[in-house]
Amino acid sequence: MNFLHPQSLSGWVSGRLYAAIALLAVTTNLCAKESKPPPPEPDGPLTLAHAVALSLSNNPSLCAYGYDMRAAEAQIIRSAYLPNPQIGFEVENLPGSGSRSGADATESTLRLSQVIELGGKRTRRIDEARLSGGLAAWDYETRRIAVLADTTRRFIEVAAGQERLVLALEARTLAEAELEVVTERVQAARNSVVEQKKAEIAVIRAGLDEEHASHTLLAARKALAAMWGSEDAAFASARADFFTHRQPEAFGSLMARIGQNPDLARFALEAQLRDSQLRLARTRGISDVTVTAGLRQFADENEWAGVFGVSLPLPFFDRGQAEVYEALQMQGKTEALGHAIRVQLASQLYSIYQELKHTVTELDAMAKDILPAAREVLQTTEEGYKQGRFSYLELADARRSLIELRHANLDTTLAYHLSLAEIDRMLGTAALAPQSPAPAVKKKR
Repeated sequence: MNFLHPQSLSGWVSGRLYAAIALLAVTTNLCAKESKPPPPEPDGPLTLAHAVALSLSNNPSLCAYGYDMRAAEAQIIRSAYLPNPQIGFEVENLPGSGSRSGADATESTLRLSQVIELGGKRTRRIDEARLSGGLAAWDYETRRIAVLADTTRRFIEVAAGQERLVLALEARTLAEAELEVVTERVQAARNSVVEQKKAEIAVIRAGLDEEHASHTLLAARKALAAMWGSEDAAFASARADFFTHRQPEAFGSLMARIGQNPDLARFALEAQLRDSQLRLARTRGISDVTVTAGLRQFADENEWAGVFGVSLPLPFFDRGQAEVYEALQMQGKTEALGHAIRVQLASQLYSIYQELKHTVTELDAMAKDILPAAREVLQTTEEGYKQGRFSYLELADARRSLIELRHANLDTTLAYHLSLAEIDRMLGTAALAPQSPAPAVKKKR
């Protein structure tokens, strides 16, 4: 019983998949409600590429980030607006006392005022809005890569769950076969009933392990389907060559691409935003000019005259010093955080890379030496048990040792694929520059 397809799962997790995903993201709208119908979930085997396509088309959290991007676009439009003009109406010399008791001396003035921004404020404001919109785009990209990475991890866990179930089925079959042999020897009075009871217990435990593996797989399938907003998993199985692995890429090559991490790339853009905010803050020390023009009516002579005025604030107290100081502090904070994130990412990448190298070494040893030797030991013990040269305890120990080693090999393979997926997530924009993976090495289980 094998759900796997002869293509390398690690190859899919590498840059080749991300290159296709980047193209898909460009052509897909930000909200599934406004996009073309997503690819339907298959009833048969599901590939990683299909799972990722479903998630990027339907993941609910991506839609929310799409609204943020549209809101940022609105901010850019608003930043380009000129200040609104003001209209005013003023009446002077209203009826008072004495010679001013009549309305003949009333003067009415209609004014229209416009603020003229100086110092390049509008240009700086537009630059700031555009850079802020760029940050919203990076937030969306970061979330998109997170969805991609989560889908990849859950797909790997489904593939591992399938292999655990296969292993549990094989272990139960093996335990049942051993029970038959023990039963025959008991009936032939060559073994005691105690050994038969032990074999029966082994069959029951193998059945429990199979049931647990089945429930774990169901939970993993449901978790994967949730990535594209589905409550139930319609696909029959995850199609991948789970036990294929390859040598990891050189660490120096990975570090050369660490700057493509979406968090670091976002900080690079945020540094530009802080610089733009500093330039905008400095323009606030330049006073704007307000120009006023209008008409004045003289009631006593029923005549009209033009009115013109210019006003300019005197920057005696507030010259924008606080805004400039604040912008400088935020600029320093961004630089410090960017450096801290880079150091942290480099440390995490090195740690994951070392773990990846260890898993490859362990998988090679398992495939080349350990598992073949364990199979040979079990085969020899089974033959010797039938001939009466080994006890049931020795047979059960050989069987249990092989099963435990296969479980350990499965767990190590899972760790290998998860490490690859995490490295790809950390190098986020590897989707834009896919690497050529090393030739895959097919290993025996």
